[in-house]
Amino acid sequence: MKRIVVIFLVLTVALSVGFWFKERELRAARMGPSGGNGVIEGQEVDISARIPSRIMEVKAQEGDRVEAGQVLVQLDCREPNAALAGAKAQAEVATQQAAAARAQVDAALNAARASKAAITASGAQAAAVAANRAVAVRQKTRVTKLKGEGGATEVQLDQISATVEDLGQRIKALHAQSTAAKGKAAAAGAQARAASEQAKGALAAIQGALAGVQRALVAVGECQLKTPIAGVVALRALEPGEVVLPGSRVLTVVRLDTVKTTFYLPNRELAAAAPGKAVTVVADAYMGRTFKGKILSVAAEAEFTPRNVQTREDRDRLVFQVKVAIPNPRGELRPG
Repeated sequence: MKRIVVIFLVLTVALSVGFWFKERELRAARMGPSGGNGVIEGQEVDISARIPSRIMEVKAQEGDRVEAGQVLVQLDCREPNAALAGAKAQAEVATQQAAAARAQVDAALNAARASKAAITASGAQAAAVAANRAVAVRQKTRVTKLKGEGGATEVQLDQISATVEDLGQRIKALHAQSTAAKGKAAAAGAQARAASEQAKGALAAIQGALAGVQRALVAVGECQLKTPIAGVVALRALEPGEVVLPGSRVLTVVRLDTVKTTFYLPNRELAAAAPGKAVTVVADAYMGRTFKGKILSVAAEAEFTPRNVQTREDRDRLVFQVKVAIPNPRGELRPG
């Protein structure tokens, strides 16, 4: 009986001590700083192809440190280079066609101006000849009158009559020249308009050809895959000789100079968190050391929301996502 009592007393003391330690641990947790557990994450960037091609060279191994802008993958560029050469040739042809069209426009405009000048000259000459003919007609009238009176001979009358006739023929010829010049001017104008439309088409062809050159240049630029960030190569997915399609991942680079982590803060500790606030991070791999970070964001809504929040226990079950950025210049903190 005494043994049972002793055992009971020992168990009671042990349970009391255990409860005391547990209560002290819970009290210490409540009195300690707010926080939670999370996993280190780095910014990952996939180095992917934009054009279908064959891999010629992969210039980085897993674990290698790389710098932003560094060429990591070289693709077979023979086809894009051929496309670029063809696009440049098309642009040259279009340029020559545009120059020929402009020359045709200039020639047609010059012909139109020459025809207009001929019209003007013919008109001036016709006016001068008409004035001379009018004088000759008056002289013929006087000679005819004088002949009837015996003051002029038949020869004089024939001469002045021939002059009038000749001047009349010259006027007709000048009118015919003017009419022909007008026809040439109209034809030259039509030719100029047609050549102008051809010139517009040639200019449009140049723009299209230059756009083709730009597209080809982009494709040639995609033959070298560069990393947009500095970091460490985390994955090498493909090897030289393999064919890549648009969107195929060749490498994955992880940025380590600044890493992130996400943890969940209970509702009762939410007041301790705010964007921009400094935090202290303890990593399992570096016991006894601390790292400084900064809160990036605090979720506006809880991750878990009971149907009815009525009790303290329900409120304590609410947790909010907190994201933290941690400077990592030496790359000691690794994702995962």
